[in-house]
Amino acid sequence: MTNEEYLDKLLDSKLWFRNALQQKKIGDQILDKCIMNKDFLNRANFDYTEYTSFWSNVHYHYGIGIENGLKGLIIHDALDKVHYELSPIGDLLLKNIGGKSGKSHDLLSIAENAGLFSQKYKPFKHQQDLKTLRTVLQHLSDMVIWGARYPVPNGSNKYFKFDNSVSLILVYGFHILDVIEPVFNLFEKELLKLNK
Repeated sequence: MTNEEYLDKLLDSKLWFRNALQQKKIGDQILDKCIMNKDFLNRANFDYTEYTSFWSNVHYHYGIGIENGLKGLIIHDALDKVHYELSPIGDLLLKNIGGKSGKSHDLLSIAENAGLFSQKYKPFKHQQDLKTLRTVLQHLSDMVIWGARYPVPNGSNKYFKFDNSVSLILVYGFHILDVIEPVFNLFEKELLKLNK
């Protein structure tokens, strides 16, 4: 791919929104075909560890989908936050989208950088819903960084800990979809506007 083709793709927020929505569909499929499918679980004789591995992968795909969508917002609204450079051999390389947070997979920081919590987007009407979304984004950051890929993080203090303000059933149960669905709806809405 030429540098020009690469740059065209990099700066096409529609690609980022589409990828976000595709990742959500993958998570939904794992949820539907594995976690919700008693026959599948019974045939495979899953234990708790394997069952939680499926959950981690659902959350990974939701998290990576949100990361892609947030980066799509940044690309669409703030090109000055997209950093790339030429390598010594002349290849165009992406440094980050959204500064340091764009390299870290810290979904909360990327969301703040993308303006998700601003008046422009208003994913929720109530402050408590925003607080819950912030907590869920912190959890999904762990899933993107290590939770679905490794059995442990790269340090003993790297586990995200929930406070008592958000029920664990909300995060680990199906209610997580209630929290993140408005974010994916925003990405879909933005994609539809760009496709007009």
